[in-house]
Amino acid sequence: MKRFLTVLVLLLASASILAAGLALDVKELVLSNGMKILMIPKAGVPRVVCHVYYKVGSINERPGITGIAHVHEHMMFKGTRMLGVTDFDKDAALDRKIDEVMDKIYREKYWKSDGGDKAQLAQWQKDYEELVQSEKPLIIKDELWTLYMKNGGTGLNASTGNESTGYYVTLPSNKVELQMLLESDRMANAYFREFYSEKDVVMEERRLSENSPGSLFNEQVNAAFYAASPYHWDVIGWMDDLRKMTKADMVEFHDTYYVPNNCVAIYVGSFDPAALGAMAEKYFGRIPRGKDVEPIRTFEPPQYSEKRMYGQGPAPTGLQLMFHIPPEGHPDAAALSVVADALGAGGGRGFRGMGGGGGTGRLYKTLVRDKELAVSASASSRPQWYVGAFQFSATPRVDKSVLPEDLEKAIWAEVEKIKKEGVTPDEIQKAKNRSEAMFIRALDSAMGLAMRAGRAELNRGWRSLADDVEAVKRVSNDDVKRVAAKYFVKDNSLTAIYTRMMGR
Repeated sequence: MKRFLTVLVLLLASASILAAGLALDVKELVLSNGMKILMIPKAGVPRVVCHVYYKVGSINERPGITGIAHVHEHMMFKGTRMLGVTDFDKDAALDRKIDEVMDKIYREKYWKSDGGDKAQLAQWQKDYEELVQSEKPLIIKDELWTLYMKNGGTGLNASTGNESTGYYVTLPSNKVELQMLLESDRMANAYFREFYSEKDVVMEERRLSENSPGSLFNEQVNAAFYAASPYHWDVIGWMDDLRKMTKADMVEFHDTYYVPNNCVAIYVGSFDPAALGAMAEKYFGRIPRGKDVEPIRTFEPPQYSEKRMYGQGPAPTGLQLMFHIPPEGHPDAAALSVVADALGAGGGRGFRGMGGGGGTGRLYKTLVRDKELAVSASASSRPQWYVGAFQFSATPRVDKSVLPEDLEKAIWAEVEKIKKEGVTPDEIQKAKNRSEAMFIRALDSAMGLAMRAGRAELNRGWRSLADDVEAVKRVSNDDVKRVAAKYFVKDNSLTAIYTRMMGR
């Protein structure tokens, strides 16, 4: 039996932010298969922002299949049993032959220490290419987007992160049923045609990212910072895993994580909640519940010893100083966000990961403006679902022969001041004001509201959005000094120094 829980969250802002409160009306529907539907009616233009979020990202991977969450996102646009193909039976027969050939290539190439029989591999590769050419006339390219576009859809997109994957489209209010039909079909009947060619597309994405100056160094810094937890690898994955990933891996991944009880759909716009709920039951409710998804097992252990990394290349010379901090929802997270705002205010990541490199933070005033040691200087606090990271970043004035090590000393000096004195009442109030203002601005956009509420629901629930703002309001200077002393220590740090070397 479906039921609605209507919850009214009233955020009473200070006079400097809002003259009145902000009301957020969220209607919740939990289907019998465990899927959650969030509905936020907003009067106005008769359009609805439709998002679907799955509780799966790169942290749900393991060595051997890193990058699969992102590849899977690509594959979800390749059609289903009814979508993207003119004759499913003929296409499926060709797909089976393609899989058989690619399995032979995989075993010959990767299971043998000498790389396999080159002549045999060349023949199988030729067979594969001929089969692909035979399949092409059966494939309807971009049929999903075409259907949405013909029905007034805009903003069709998707994204994969460390912890979640989202699929987006905005439609006229009278076309939301189409979204439910197509998205429920993708959940239940995804068919991974063109898997091997699309995997090549993702590998090319990785190659392009590798050509960005400093990207490989930053990847290694991230891997060194997270020694054990699955935040250790980037969302794009390791290239060797992308090469060796199989369609069987993909099917298993989909069947494990793309189940209704691991999913939330959110709708923001002009609609009748009762009618929307009935449609959700009709389309999403027909999909059987999957097995319960186990949370990640490996958490990041205490570091115990200082880490340092050095790199050289064509990117600008710079410094990164990183510290492990607790995840979202931890009692210390709010105080750490205030520290980040005080040190690096002006260009924040949002109230859940505050900080930045603007002109009002201490680092900018001291390192850039007053001492002229840096071109830029920032601080950010990034609590995530299972771990967190606090990061200082700075670019030295090489024209004044300033070294990254000089900036490192200056940042540590500012950190020690925070430990002893904390921050000023004005800095704390500004941080609180900024936190609330950024939150309210995000909720003012239907797209921003859907993204924040949908992703939050997967972890601690959408109500945690308001909880986090309230937590920042309660932060005192004693809290600031306590968290600085607890987390900003050498044995909890990684210092990464990159030096620009031309001609490399």
